[in-house]
Amino acid sequence: MHIRSALFVLLIGLSGSFHTAAEQWWESPPEDNEQFIYGLGQGNTLAEAQQQALADIAGKLSTQISSSLDRITQDTGVAYSDSVRRQIRSEIGDTELSQFQLVNSKVTKSQTIALIQLSRQKLATLWRNQIIETASKLDPMLSAHTIVDFQQWLALKKALPLAEQNRNLSVKLFALNGLAPGKDLHHLLKKRLEQQPMRVAIKGSLPKLNRALLQQFNQIGFVSCSSNCHLTINYQHSIEHDLMFGEYVSSLKLVYEVLEKKSLIATAEKNVQVTSIASHKSADEGSVSAVVSDLESRGLFQVVGLDI
Repeated sequence: MHIRSALFVLLIGLSGSFHTAAEQWWESPPEDNEQFIYGLGQGNTLAEAQQQALADIAGKLSTQISSSLDRITQDTGVAYSDSVRRQIRSEIGDTELSQFQLVNSKVTKSQTIALIQLSRQKLATLWRNQIIETASKLDPMLSAHTIVDFQQWLALKKALPLAEQNRNLSVKLFALNGLAPGKDLHHLLKKRLEQQPMRVAIKGSLPKLNRALLQQFNQIGFVSCSSNCHLTINYQHSIEHDLMFGEYVSSLKLVYEVLEKKSLIATAEKNVQVTSIASHKSADEGSVSAVVSDLESRGLFQVVGLDI
């Protein structure tokens, strides 16, 4: 009888030991290795716990971004601003980390706990294929060394967000598996646009509007030009005066034309009406200010009718 009791106690003890060991995955999760990154999470449901576990993995990748960028700068000479660094790190949290597998889970009265593993190889393959696909679209744009017209310039300008995504993904891949990124296509595109800006002439007689147009040039990447220009922005204006209920009325009509060499590529019209209790001159100044405000609000391309 004593022997049976002793065996019973021993079996209970062993069972408790196995049960404790089985739950060590939560207290002591596996270390990350060359094959997998592990993440722990908890939530009200298994889905929520898995999302938190993915966020845990994203945080691990994020911490490696800064050192990866430092390495890239050291190897290539391309420096990255703090805003770019923050942007790439924040993107990790939005990345679709779909290549994961649930390793273990535990449901308690108050929460669900999940342990997942992410395959470095599968995620790296996914990202690498995306990088290759994007590069195949961007490389032909850079093969032409000279920007000859507005459409070519615009294509490069529009490609900047895609090139930025490609660069950020390359940095994330470097942080994931140490694969050194290729050429920074975003940097090359920006450099091409900075070195070969659109040269644009302004033809119009409203000084305040001309100054506002030049400010738009600076924001877009145009430079002012007087001869041998890529584009000419020509505008004509007319003002009509009236009196209404004892106030001075200024009606301004503005017609924009955009020419590439001598070919008309865009046109647009703007009409504003402003009243003043002081004078027609004061109303005129107000109508010009309204046109400038419209330019600052909608931007140059939309105001002059360029379809981008």
